[in-house]
Amino acid sequence: MCIIPVKITMKAMLINLNDEQSTIIDDMMLVFCTAMRHSFKKLLEGKAVGGLEKAVGKKYNLNIRQAKDAVESARQTISSQRELVKLNRDNYRRKVEAIEKKLTSSKKLTDKKRRALSSKLDKRKRKLAYFQKFIDEKTIQPVTFGTKRMFLRRCKGLITNKQWKDCRNNRFYSRGDKTKKGNPNLRVIVENQMTYLEISTLEKTANNRSIKIKVAVYLPQKLSKKTGKINGTNYTEIFLNHLKTGEAYKVELIKREGKYYCHITFELIQAEVIYTGHNGILGIDTNPDGLALTMIDNKGNYKWHFYLKQSDLLYARSTKRENLCGKIAKQIVLIAKIYNCGISIEDLKFKDDKDVSSKFSRIKHGFIYSKLLKMIESACYREGIEIVKVKPQLTSIMGLYKYCYQYGMSVHNGAAMVIARRSYEFNEKGPKILVSRFVKNVEKFNECTEWKKWSKLNKTIKEKVGENPGLWLANRKKILGLAN
Repeated sequence: MCIIPVKITMKAMLINLNDEQSTIIDDMMLVFCTAMRHSFKKLLEGKAVGGLEKAVGKKYNLNIRQAKDAVESARQTISSQRELVKLNRDNYRRKVEAIEKKLTSSKKLTDKKRRALSSKLDKRKRKLAYFQKFIDEKTIQPVTFGTKRMFLRRCKGLITNKQWKDCRNNRFYSRGDKTKKGNPNLRVIVENQMTYLEISTLEKTANNRSIKIKVAVYLPQKLSKKTGKINGTNYTEIFLNHLKTGEAYKVELIKREGKYYCHITFELIQAEVIYTGHNGILGIDTNPDGLALTMIDNKGNYKWHFYLKQSDLLYARSTKRENLCGKIAKQIVLIAKIYNCGISIEDLKFKDDKDVSSKFSRIKHGFIYSKLLKMIESACYREGIEIVKVKPQLTSIMGLYKYCYQYGMSVHNGAAMVIARRSYEFNEKGPKILVSRFVKNVEKFNECTEWKKWSKLNKTIKEKVGENPGLWLANRKKILGLAN
């Protein structure tokens, strides 16, 4: 199994700054953000990265590493915007195709519904043309440094010019370097059991060396009021051990509401993998209100299932959601350790390429599947648990028609069983009773791929029972002719 390194960002804070240190950091942020915006403009004009780095360093009195960081930050912004334009173009193209297909194929649409779909189609086509224009011209959407929201507030006079400039010049970024034992421009050091951030300023000595300042930095730790011990994972200890290895780490200073935050990103050290799929595997199906867990043995046979429900994920604030995701990941790791097994999850990548109802849209918007899966993945990486990512296609359909009735599971737990079996590379053949009941040309059906077979079965069954999976489970015997 290919192990992908897991990186984690620890949110620290600069403390006990005097006025002189604050002024120095503010000046550095102003120069860095100005250099980044200048680099952004020059890169769009076609300037080469190599020549631009030297020009930026000379123009803004930055050392070569600071200049490279400013140019790289601008390059990443442009690259992400190009990908975003392509993603939006593809999403709106699929929406247009879906609406056109519905208008041409469906004969039961009322005049009111047809007019509504035609109006929606016009809007989607305008959006498609908007994004297609950027791709044709090889440009990107307008980018507002300091956020569009704050720009509009400034236009309306809701914030002062100083507040607007503070939003535009509020960060300083430095990539790590293993050859320089961590990070040469923003280095975390430990002296007398105190942690400091050593900052290379823009001022130079007579030998053309950067003058350095030391600022105390608080590394977060949450102590229990009852026991005095650290709740959860001790990321501070993990990072301090990382410092001793001399490995690289990235540091980003961000100023918000007069406070200086220090985001430190470093690579987790992988623990020795102890809990593997040799003793079975735990399949996990991710849903907006919780996780469906289904355990199988190493031969693919069912053992047990459970639904880990957490309804607060749908409605809680973002900070609380993050805390809930951490608790869920901790529970998953504990279950894997108890059963001495590995974990299988879906490699989910959702796209906004379907027009759905407003209620489902709200649920989908609040579905923080990415954060939840990343937390589970990093917890397994840290605790020595084998984790396998599988394709999510048709897992719910296969689980519904093959395992839900047999083991008395919901459709989500059925999907979790398919996910677990897929990690062992088992094929999911369609049940003979379904093939004999719903397939007319069996020979032609057998020539199809596994995905195509299940798609055809699903389409035929849905024509009889509708979209709701519960209808199939409730009327299964009647539909198959096993009961009156």
